[in-house]
Amino acid sequence: MQLSYVGLGVADVPAWLSFATDVLGLTAEREADEARLRVDGKAWRIAVRPSPANDLVYAGIEVDGDRALIEARQRLEGGGVECLSLSVDELASRQVRSGFWFRDPDGLRLEVVHGLADAGTPFRSDIGAGFVTDDEGLGHIVLAVSDLDRAVAFYERVGFAISDFITAPVGPEMVLRIAFLHCNARHHSLALAPLPGGKRLNHLMLEMTGLDDVLRAHRRSVDRGFVTGGLGRHTNDRMLSFYATTPAGFDVECGFGGCKIEGKPEVREYDAISFWGHERS
Repeated sequence: MQLSYVGLGVADVPAWLSFATDVLGLTAEREADEARLRVDGKAWRIAVRPSPANDLVYAGIEVDGDRALIEARQRLEGGGVECLSLSVDELASRQVRSGFWFRDPDGLRLEVVHGLADAGTPFRSDIGAGFVTDDEGLGHIVLAVSDLDRAVAFYERVGFAISDFITAPVGPEMVLRIAFLHCNARHHSLALAPLPGGKRLNHLMLEMTGLDDVLRAHRRSVDRGFVTGGLGRHTNDRMLSFYATTPAGFDVECGFGGCKIEGKPEVREYDAISFWGHERS
């Protein structure tokens, strides 16, 4: 199972695409009503459409085959979650073989699919960037939730498992508890936290194939005037990364060298988000 794709609704599509291509190194193709971004050999991984929401619109979770798809639907419906099959038009739009959709406790549309199409050409970034995907999927997303315990239980039913928790001060008056969940060897494909601000998407993480890729992306982000934090290393997944605020107001994290999940990990508790760095501008 993997986080396969995301759909974003942003107010300024050209600005967001410029950030994605010129800073991060993704490639873009225009569709009729949205743009599609590639990070690897798949037909697409990120869809961007016009919307004043400046937020995540949907997320796609890919499973390995029709049997896994049926089992996921039965598990969700057995827990009282209403699931609806993707229409023929939706299957064509997502470029998947089969799938269904439902909503999480806070209303986010989630799609469980099988068979995301390959692209007709190899992925080649115009600025030479490379990204870690394959069986680990797109990267990870961090979602704001209204009830952390309820959200964790829900996503465990979807098929995620807890990696660890961080409970740490954020600013002078707030202590934040974050749950990190995995669905393959990536340390986490999903994190959940009771974040303020109204957006569901706090950030999207893309793991790059080399440390130099991260350093160059950081330099480009600074040079182009995006609000960009400092480099740092996280406590739980050991990722070396930085955060940049996109034109839609949520962040993209670019990282390298995250640790992998092996077997059934011991669920650990951390009291700091970073060993060092990650200072915000």
